[in-house]
Amino acid sequence: MSENLEESPAPPGPAAGDDVTGRLEGASKARVFSVLAVIVLFSEVVPLQYSMVSTAVQKVGMDFPSAGDNISWMIIILGLVGGATTPILGKLADLVGKKLVLFGCSIAFLAGSLLCALTESWAMFLVGRGLQAVAFAMAAIAAGLIRDLMPRKYVPLSIGVIATGFGVSALVSPFLTGWLTDHWSWRSIFWFLTIYILVLIPVFWIVVPETKLKVSQKLDWLGSVLVGAGAALALVYISNGQQWGWGRFSAYIYLIGGIALLIAFYLWELRAPEPIMDPKLLRTPRVSIVLAVGLFANMIIGVQAYAIAYMAQIDKEFVDGNVIAGFAEKSGFPAEMLSQVLVFDGDLSYALGFTLMALALHITAWQAIPGMFTGPAAGEWGKRTGLRQPYLASMVIMTLTMVMYALWHGSWVQLLLISILFGIAFGMYYGAANNLIVEAVPQEQQGIGASMLGLTQSFGSAVGTAILTAIVSAHPYQVITPDAPGNPSQTIDIPQVYTDEGWTLVFWAMAAAGLVCVVLVYVMRAGRTPATGGTLH
Repeated sequence: MSENLEESPAPPGPAAGDDVTGRLEGASKARVFSVLAVIVLFSEVVPLQYSMVSTAVQKVGMDFPSAGDNISWMIIILGLVGGATTPILGKLADLVGKKLVLFGCSIAFLAGSLLCALTESWAMFLVGRGLQAVAFAMAAIAAGLIRDLMPRKYVPLSIGVIATGFGVSALVSPFLTGWLTDHWSWRSIFWFLTIYILVLIPVFWIVVPETKLKVSQKLDWLGSVLVGAGAALALVYISNGQQWGWGRFSAYIYLIGGIALLIAFYLWELRAPEPIMDPKLLRTPRVSIVLAVGLFANMIIGVQAYAIAYMAQIDKEFVDGNVIAGFAEKSGFPAEMLSQVLVFDGDLSYALGFTLMALALHITAWQAIPGMFTGPAAGEWGKRTGLRQPYLASMVIMTLTMVMYALWHGSWVQLLLISILFGIAFGMYYGAANNLIVEAVPQEQQGIGASMLGLTQSFGSAVGTAILTAIVSAHPYQVITPDAPGNPSQTIDIPQVYTDEGWTLVFWAMAAAGLVCVVLVYVMRAGRTPATGGTLH
């Protein structure tokens, strides 16, 4: 088959599979858009919890001091568990029904939110976050449900809407997170998430119909286990490499094991009677390039969400004062005297000392607003001229913002202007990427196709956060004690506080990841013709 034939979607015409999916053709606009609204609000729990919790990492870390530099695991574990479970849940959605699997994901999310709100144990907190991560499959499965139910002319726009939501996660969550943490504590975030999903579960069950499309196939359990376990082992190595030592053999075992399982997954899928996803489809450029871009783009997205919120909440006076108070308590010397002899080493010129509410008012809310519009706009743009154009534009802008963050991050005005540009790129990326998968895979494999994108995106977010942790951990903010008879000077790392140099290197690393994305999108052949809403059967 020629390159052009392989990359071109089936020509628009009578939608041969529409009658078996339960598509709402002929339904009133009120019915169509009420179903869309409920699906979007239901699946928005995924970006909602990410945006709320990622901005509160520094607050959570204060209550779990034993976590130390491993505090980033509260974000990394989302990629670890989400990556391991998303392919299985995506395939189950194709087999038993997308609505049913979405409901199951919501129950796991509910249990995880309750656990995080109640526990005093760092280990159990991570278990709760792992349960929440099961919901990562919801975004991919919801995109498949929209493809099955929405009238085809609304599919590109609807996929763009689900990519950025109605503003609950983008616009409301920064203010809500700030208000909750200012008046109560970070635990109130998880109580809110519990209430949110509890309210929506019955609404979703009543309003949204189940797709009629259910593939007559057995679940490839071996393939599911291989891909999930392989991704998990590789992520364990990437996430702990800095702490364990990248070159230690005991650490390499995880990486080698993960790669071996992923290779075994691919080889098994070539011969499996009913593969979890057609390997030929998986390696076609119209799918493989989108997955590769998803990996690198979400490295950037995960790092941006983590880094900007973390940096802006650091308060140098508060940090220094706490350190001095700690030395005073242990030594018995007055804090006023110790402040004269302790020397702090490291540049914290980026530290704004923002509360979460101040962060929302000055930066994150304004970043969110453009993304609410550029996600749907990317779908409409793609319907007119092809999805490659907004896809390429998003990656060029996103890469540019990483360069700008590396050069300028010393004031809230700089962060605000750069973050608005990032918000534009964020919305366009998700609107284009999800639609590209809809165009690339047959409807019978929509759940697993979108889930493979979700897998690479979750993997990318975790990898990006692990890279961030490795870089900033090598650049700690330090305190130097004075020389004293019998007690020589010591240089002590201050936990969970990092220098400007570390953050700058993180942004340069993400700019390099963005450049890879730009090159991949530039050469891709898919997305050069108007989007059809998924007519490939």
